[in-house]
Amino acid sequence: MTAQFDQETRDLLRQSISETGIVNPILVQKIEEDLVLIDGLHRLEDVVASGTQLIDVVVLEGDMADLLCRNLFLDHLRGKTPVSDMVRVIGALSEDYGLDPDKIREKTGLTRDYIEKLIKISLASQSVREALDQGVIGVGHAFELSRLPYAIQQEEILAKHQVWRFSVKELKEQIDGVLREMQAIKEQPAEAAPSEPRPAPVYRCEGCNQE
Repeated sequence: MTAQFDQETRDLLRQSISETGIVNPILVQKIEEDLVLIDGLHRLEDVVASGTQLIDVVVLEGDMADLLCRNLFLDHLRGKTPVSDMVRVIGALSEDYGLDPDKIREKTGLTRDYIEKLIKISLASQSVREALDQGVIGVGHAFELSRLPYAIQQEEILAKHQVWRFSVKELKEQIDGVLREMQAIKEQPAEAAPSEPRPAPVYRCEGCNQE
């Protein structure tokens, strides 16, 4: 994840690096033979653009799960990270690296409830995640939509939301209703099979009166 800055702030950071150099060192992590960036993409780009050949960095040890958690923690502290990026990173920590919500909470400082919501959203349909990316919906809306088990259901209600602009509470009530109906259908008793075979119906030809 990468922190987002408006153009004015970005220009000020670039000017500061040009005049005084990097005050906060860039963080990287050694994974096998590679150095993978954890924090400091903008600083790195500005230093490279200035023509500097050597850059001081802090090198940490760990695996990719450690790297993602550190990146998430540092960018979340700045409060400027796109939620859609957080969804992707936390989804990867859960699905690809097998970290449960408590482990992610321990490593990132995020609340368990928020982590669980982001994990659920990471499994939502592509349309829901794109709407979150574009700012059409927020985390609350995306989480409620992700509770529906089928992508076509999520996309149908998402399309309605773009017209009616439901509040999170209104959306939750709609989805609660859909889930109740689905559960009621699931719990309906199956029709009992006939105890004896039914005789085949017999018809007669209207012309010759034969069966």
